[in-house]
Amino acid sequence: MTYEWTLYFCLFLALWSAVIGGVFSAFSEFVMSGLLRTAPAGGIEAMQHINRTVIKTQFVAGILSIALFSVLFALYSTTIFEGAALMTLILAPIVYLPTVFFITIFGNVPMNNKLERLDHTSSEAAAYWVKYGRDWTRLNHIRTLGSVLTAGLYIIAAITLITSGQV
Repeated sequence: MTYEWTLYFCLFLALWSAVIGGVFSAFSEFVMSGLLRTAPAGGIEAMQHINRTVIKTQFVAGILSIALFSVLFALYSTTIFEGAALMTLILAPIVYLPTVFFITIFGNVPMNNKLERLDHTSSEAAAYWVKYGRDWTRLNHIRTLGSVLTAGLYIIAAITLITSGQV
């Protein structure tokens, strides 16, 4: 039986993880920085609109699907692969889940939900905006790194599968 499809799946997961990491990086490097430099009401209102919009995008679907597919792929890989290729395929979800998926679900999303409940013109929102910007961006840096590391692991897995003759 040929497992060539697994090579392409590694490359697909690598590419999608890198795209997710690129979006996170853009937010960390200049989007949040720009929003935080505006008057709090303007930055808050813009972020509220961004958060409402992002829920309906391929970006969120990607975050969720990588979590699911990376775990299922790692489990499947234990039945057919060995050595360094198998280790990288197991390591990818071990990196991705805590640094991207769980931080998103238990860190950034609750912060977004709290921001959503605030009137963007209120003094309470302005005070929260400073903390939000600092903490949200820190978590986003971790998500960026986790996505990029996951992409790298899938590229290494693909190369290792080829060089070890497993595909």
